[in-house]
Amino acid sequence: MTEPVVRTIADVIEIEKVPLEQRATEWTLYDVASKGAAYNPSAAMLHYLLDGDPQETPYTVSFAQYIERIHQTANLLRRLYGGRDGVCGVMLPMVPENFYCLVAGPSAGILSPVNWALKAPVIAAILQKAKAEVLVALGPTPGFDIWETAQEVLKLCPGIKHVIQVKGPNGTTDADKDFTTLIAKERADGFSFERTYSPNDTAIYCPTGGTTGTPKLAELSHRGIAYKCHAFKWVLGHGPGDVIFAGIPLFHSGGIVSRSMSPISCGITNVIVSPHGFRSQNTRDNFWKLVERYKVTEVVAPPTMLAAMISQPVGDADISTLKPYANTGSSGLPAATAKAFHDKFGITLLANYGLTENCASAALSPREVEPRYGASGIRIPYTQIKTVIVDGAGNYVRDTKAGESGIIAIKGPAVTTGYVGGGELNARLFFSEGSLNTGDLGRIDDDGYIWVTGRVKDLIIRGGNNIDASAIDDTLLKHDAVELAAAVGKPDAYAGEMPIAYVQLKPGATATAEEIKTFARTNIPERGAAPAEVIVIDKIPLTDVGKIYKPPLRRDAAERAFIEALADLPAQVTVSDDPARGLKAHITLTDRAREPDVRAVMEKYTIPFEVA
Repeated sequence: MTEPVVRTIADVIEIEKVPLEQRATEWTLYDVASKGAAYNPSAAMLHYLLDGDPQETPYTVSFAQYIERIHQTANLLRRLYGGRDGVCGVMLPMVPENFYCLVAGPSAGILSPVNWALKAPVIAAILQKAKAEVLVALGPTPGFDIWETAQEVLKLCPGIKHVIQVKGPNGTTDADKDFTTLIAKERADGFSFERTYSPNDTAIYCPTGGTTGTPKLAELSHRGIAYKCHAFKWVLGHGPGDVIFAGIPLFHSGGIVSRSMSPISCGITNVIVSPHGFRSQNTRDNFWKLVERYKVTEVVAPPTMLAAMISQPVGDADISTLKPYANTGSSGLPAATAKAFHDKFGITLLANYGLTENCASAALSPREVEPRYGASGIRIPYTQIKTVIVDGAGNYVRDTKAGESGIIAIKGPAVTTGYVGGGELNARLFFSEGSLNTGDLGRIDDDGYIWVTGRVKDLIIRGGNNIDASAIDDTLLKHDAVELAAAVGKPDAYAGEMPIAYVQLKPGATATAEEIKTFARTNIPERGAAPAEVIVIDKIPLTDVGKIYKPPLRRDAAERAFIEALADLPAQVTVSDDPARGLKAHITLTDRAREPDVRAVMEKYTIPFEVA
């Protein structure tokens, strides 16, 4: 069957005339990985670099070798489980073994990856909820404290019976725990066990919330992930011979599905730029030379990284292998970034919309049409997206009318069945008519494009990482001087949003903002979630029933950001809530000649604005 191409919503509807099961036959992670390997078994599945150096000799694994590693890793896990299904926790940075576990874990049982940058009690809570029996973690390695954290986790998780160490750069492992040594003893030409499981069974317990608190664990099925592999290929046109950078963590749904399983299923070569991913400064400095060295065909990177690359000189690097489009991450993509990137490199950045509970992207921007800046694309085939109106209790009332904003709701093959041990959380996850309640506000235009206008759920998205604001609030409330606390996202031209916090002190307390900020930095589970700014105010706004009311604080944070950004220009700023577009900035000028300068500044943000 000819591979479909998506350009418009009409193409999506045409594709759906053929039942999904007739378009694909691979419905487990192992099957889609095997399909990718079959295109060219001798081709490189991955190149592994230690520090983003284009002159470095990489460690390379072919697709044939990759399938062998999957077999060996799964056979080891199954033996450690005692021949039955089990759960494997993973605390690994961007190393080849992480990719082996990605498919082997779900083949032998269920995979439970975690953000290794979290503090030990949070990781332990996740792995206990997952009922993990095996933990794969980076051994003692300079520049990482993963093993030190893992030792604390093991004390808190008596259910973990086996620990496997992966050797990091210049690191060490115990001989009896070494990953490479252990899998070398296992069969490589196939599975040494028989396991009967359904594509609808859970493959991965994927953490939500990203960087702080105790994330919920969404159950992602084999079928849901496999479906996304097929759909992304149709929309993005991926195929054998393509080469991309692997820099998105594998404890993130985007890193797992969009950036790893989907490319693997298409026979694409992944270049691991460093164990730290895109956080390595050397990777940023050598970005374009790495494109030339590995003949990269698509610049797969988060919006923050792409924004930084605009000012990174290409120099004499040959980047002619790049396609004229690139799919970026699901955090906000400022129109100015997308336009500047296209103007400089001739590459159209394709925005998308997704969430963990739907195995990553639900909507993608078509690759062969003029970009619609500010929108998050159209729904992918076989996924239904609509917006709905709810009542004061959050219950479904009706679908929205044409052009009306509402809460985005999703149905489709990739929607999770719920959270591990979810209980009441699962009850709130779906509307009464069956759709997934995303908690995001948006509208859908006449051409089917999704416009995300805000978030009902209290998240701050910093550089693509979801930060649970309530965890910041809870930490700040532990300070002796703090009576009330409310964290919100402050617009940021680079990261999209930065977490900041407003606090109300207890009567008679005298703590300074800097003291509270230091307290937060010390006690919040993950560094990226620590508030960049603490603002002490007389009264935190409350609702009539005494709950903290954050909309005025979000407006204030946005005004502060834009006033700071426009400080050298003759401009006054106010921010309001626009019912169709979320927050909106209003700029008043006293010198009309400076309008281009104002627009140049404001176009770096995702929040819409008007100049008066």
